[in-house]
Amino acid sequence: MARTKRVTLRQVAEHAKVSPMTVSNFVNGRFDLMTPEMREKVGQSVKVLNYRRNFGAHLLRTSKHWSIGIIVVDASDQYLSDGYTTQIIAGVSNTLNANGFSVMLQGVKPDAFETSNMLTNLQTDGLCVLLSGSEVQRARQFEAIQALQQPTVLFLEAFEQKSDLLCSVMQDDEAAAQRLARRVLARGPKSVLIVTSGENEWAAVNRRVAGITGEIDSARTVEALDIITAGDGRQHDVIQALEAYVAANGYPSAIMCINDEIALGVLKALTLAGRRVPEETSVTGFNAFGLHDITATALTTMQSPAYEMGCIGAREVLQALEKGAFSQDVITLPVDLIEGDTA
Repeated sequence: MARTKRVTLRQVAEHAKVSPMTVSNFVNGRFDLMTPEMREKVGQSVKVLNYRRNFGAHLLRTSKHWSIGIIVVDASDQYLSDGYTTQIIAGVSNTLNANGFSVMLQGVKPDAFETSNMLTNLQTDGLCVLLSGSEVQRARQFEAIQALQQPTVLFLEAFEQKSDLLCSVMQDDEAAAQRLARRVLARGPKSVLIVTSGENEWAAVNRRVAGITGEIDSARTVEALDIITAGDGRQHDVIQALEAYVAANGYPSAIMCINDEIALGVLKALTLAGRRVPEETSVTGFNAFGLHDITATALTTMQSPAYEMGCIGAREVLQALEKGAFSQDVITLPVDLIEGDTA
């Protein structure tokens, strides 16, 4: 697998016109030994030359126990509370641990990705990454990953640029959303409301919304189709958002939620309002990580293969390290319909 030649610490020193020791102080975080002006000067050279301190090469020479980084880009401090994230991480971690690899995990906010410690102090031989943020932010995150020149698995997102160093592991969110929409349309709803979260923007969620809206538009049987966001998707935010919508528009015939957590909030709001499900309003979720089974009325949802995706991603990284290439550029898994009683 072809790799570009890495920039050395000495080259950074020459570019910044400082000593190699000064650059060493910067990359090791010893900022107390530098003036603010010197720190800014060296930082600019590090950025311009795209310097990355690389511990991976040393590990490859001295140890059989390599390290793989997992980066989760999430606006929330509680990023591990997301069921999809934990399922993928579990699949990656369990597979790598079984093959003698250690795992480094870091949560990063979308606007801090390029300056995260995992990227600026490269201590891994490969990466597994979940991107989030606006389309522009995700594009910048992708560019930063490419510059690292490490075998990298992207979960839930694929970019047009192809590389021997990149593999995308996804589920077919759009097709799954279309199938779920057809299930809802079979009940003949006159109005449909899509409820999503507003804290994070995920490419996978965008594809779900696109699949639902596309299928409903094609059917031409629904008189009103609306989309609302519900904060971070927690129950309180969902109930508040739905109450505000209903006050202005009345109750829809069907509510389609981009995950099961939001769907449970919707079910609670409808129960509190005395609304019968699915007779008066049908409800669907997405993911089926266990939440769909905890209510008295089983939720109609889609079964996401997140854990399996994590396992596949980890195996792909191992193959890239061993053989120099991934098996495929993009690996897409199907999503199964879980028949419940809410739609």
